[in-house]
Amino acid sequence: MNPTDILLSIAIVGIYTLIYVYLRHNYKSYKKILKLFCAGFAYATALTGFLYYLIKYIAS
Repeated sequence: MNPTDILLSIAIVGIYTLIYVYLRHNYKSYKKILKLFCAGFAYATALTGFLYYLIKYIAS
């Protein structure tokens, strides 16, 4: 994997995670924010990895 691809994937995961936490945030509990951040990070990482390999498979 190219270093540029890795940095781009990290940026995409960060954006997905921030959007996920923002949309599900209740502005009261920091434990809830941490759980949402972890869940959003996991979902975004899986989605980004899946899309990366799907595009790589289609392109080759």
